[in-house]
Amino acid sequence: MYFDKTNLMKKISVILILNLLFCFTTFGQVKNSTKTTKQINTYLTELEKVGFSGTVLVELNGNKVISKAYGFSDKAHLLKNEQTTIFSTGSITKQFTATAILKLEMQDKLSTDDKISKYFDNVPKDKENISIHDLLRHQSGLESNVGSDFDKISQTDFIDKVMNSSLLFESGTRFSYSNIGYSLLAIIIEKVSGTTYENYLYENLWKPAQMEFTGYSRPNFDNNKIAIGYYRDGKVWGKSTDKNWDIDAPYWHLKGNGGILSTTEDLYKWHKALMTEQILSKGEKEKLYHPRLRPNENENPYYAYGWDIFKTNRNTLQVWHNGTNNIIYADFLRYIDEKVTIIMLSNKSHPNFDGLNKEIAKIIFDKNYKPIIPVADNETNQKYSQNLITIILSKGIEAGKENYKKRPVKIDILEYVLNAKGYDFLSQKNYDKAIDIFTMNTFAYPNSANGFDSLGEAYMNKGDKTLAIKNYEKSLELNPNNENAKNMLKELRK
Repeated sequence: MYFDKTNLMKKISVILILNLLFCFTTFGQVKNSTKTTKQINTYLTELEKVGFSGTVLVELNGNKVISKAYGFSDKAHLLKNEQTTIFSTGSITKQFTATAILKLEMQDKLSTDDKISKYFDNVPKDKENISIHDLLRHQSGLESNVGSDFDKISQTDFIDKVMNSSLLFESGTRFSYSNIGYSLLAIIIEKVSGTTYENYLYENLWKPAQMEFTGYSRPNFDNNKIAIGYYRDGKVWGKSTDKNWDIDAPYWHLKGNGGILSTTEDLYKWHKALMTEQILSKGEKEKLYHPRLRPNENENPYYAYGWDIFKTNRNTLQVWHNGTNNIIYADFLRYIDEKVTIIMLSNKSHPNFDGLNKEIAKIIFDKNYKPIIPVADNETNQKYSQNLITIILSKGIEAGKENYKKRPVKIDILEYVLNAKGYDFLSQKNYDKAIDIFTMNTFAYPNSANGFDSLGEAYMNKGDKTLAIKNYEKSLELNPNNENAKNMLKELRK
């Protein structure tokens, strides 16, 4: 039988090309990007009407399609947020610290395998095996904090406090989010580089990425451009730069682990730079997203170096981190394989809006998804929510449901208010009251995955395995990416 190798190779080539095109279409293109962009714009406009304040940037198919501002940076003076408004990025700062460590490794000035005893004197025995790698992955065993963000403290006193603190577990064995671990990394950066933390980041990270509006104080920010932070009830918190700061940066409780100021536009430049080898080599970028994992560690999701990594149900990579002090809220969400990036910076953290990026992602990846515009958090709805809680507690859940059905037009309950009250009862082990409150939330918000997750938790704590499973299953049905529901169901079904 004649075997035509040339013809076969041609066929194989065609198949490979078609497969590559398929992969590019699957992972690299969002279909109907014009329609999707319009849907996102409509969603954001509606959110502004019910109180969202901040800036949002969206990239589709590798191109920036939205960069807009909403709400006020200064309500008292009616100053609107702009694309150039400056916000605190919170713990997004950690990815800069992590990248700076890898840059120093590229420059042969340190190794992520180095023990901290190489950089600090008098490291106690229980901490002498902590490595830079452990600090980066939050597996050092160190506590999260040894003080409040804006407490005054010298570098020496900070190091002493950390070294004298108790370890939560043996380093390298578990995960526990530690802000102080990243502050130690910032100190290491200063020791190794011979310059300030901020200056090293500027010269080696931000300047190459053309980020001129990112830092603590080096950019000499126009104070009028920095957004004022607001509590949920609208009261003024102020600007982080007005709090207790050292000469040119926050004190060490915050420095290196949070508080870097930036704009959505600058963060987008950072994303673009990370997509090249402009800042890190291919090998160091691989390490940034895929560091060495602990033995038997669950590989989805996991915390890498300053980024949280998750494989989606589309078999693509989600690279994410947020930052908040419950006043500001920052969210940086990247789907690298699919060329989608969503960046949000806000001067008013609120349950209605903190999940904004994930909602936008659903709009992008699920053509049938229709986001729910949250109820306005105003005085009328606050009072009604509290009144409904009183009715449920005094007359029962059915009376609460009846009252809700007959409520006046344009009045509604605030889901987060009832959720918080439910957890108050849960912490007191008053399971029946918690269940009634959470049940009211699922009645009012039947499409809330979070509502059913909370109800499942209440039943689980009460010991009702059947109803716990039922509600966690419902939560997972509404949100297939709900890792908590997945884990709880796994435990409950043992």
